[in-house]
Amino acid sequence: MTAYQWPAGLEPLRKWLVAQGVDTKSIISERQAAFFVQNLSDQRLKFPADRSASHFPLLKRLQDIICAGAATPRPVPTRGQPFMPKKERKAKAPSSHEMPSDALVIYCDGCCEPNPGIGGWGYAVYKSGVEIDASFGGMATATNNTMELTGLLMALAWVAASAPAEPVMIYCDSQYAVKGLNEWVPGWKAKGWKRKGENASEKNQTIANLALWQAVDRARDDLQFVKVKWVKGHDGAVGNERADELAGQGREEAVPVEVTPLDLIRQQLDYSARA
Repeated sequence: MTAYQWPAGLEPLRKWLVAQGVDTKSIISERQAAFFVQNLSDQRLKFPADRSASHFPLLKRLQDIICAGAATPRPVPTRGQPFMPKKERKAKAPSSHEMPSDALVIYCDGCCEPNPGIGGWGYAVYKSGVEIDASFGGMATATNNTMELTGLLMALAWVAASAPAEPVMIYCDSQYAVKGLNEWVPGWKAKGWKRKGENASEKNQTIANLALWQAVDRARDDLQFVKVKWVKGHDGAVGNERADELAGQGREEAVPVEVTPLDLIRQQLDYSARA
């Protein structure tokens, strides 16, 4: 694909991206450029609803914010390149988790803001420590748990399509998803996909997100060499941070045009009142 041709009016922004360690030649569209800048600068401006619309005004606004010194840069992994934190960042305690150097590894994640509300999922695939594939998506109506399970399901779908006979390790920072799949699901299946015994109330028997759990279980059972393990979130694991970024991008793309930050606040307040 042809690299995005940066207009002269955005040259300061392009140079800023280069300073953050981004290979701007790998960017192929204005929308992708805006995603990189948003994530690196911790900004959350609304994207045009029409993907084909010009993103130049958004990029210009981001450039104005960054040049004014309002942005707080944070490094984001670039596809195909190992993640290297910038030296000027505050030193962080080393993670207890290290990516296997020669294995096929997938990190998946999900997010929702507010919860319930607009959600996103994402996964990143690594081979020998280098990202070889990634994907993300979102839903206008979701919960954090459904997005975590969806991220896991999509990671399993990638394995089924691309590496069904290879040993694969999938890491997820959701105890709900990992413990559920490895510990709870066998018991649920033995009881006919019920949580309690026959004498328990019908409410207690119901499994939340049952269809998703069943889909994840079927996908995992079809893959003989896949293991799913928990990784501590935001503890310095490269793939976990990348999956978190991707889930955030998925959520941003799922935000309806008519939804404003005030709408999200009202939605969360309404949910809290019902709870």
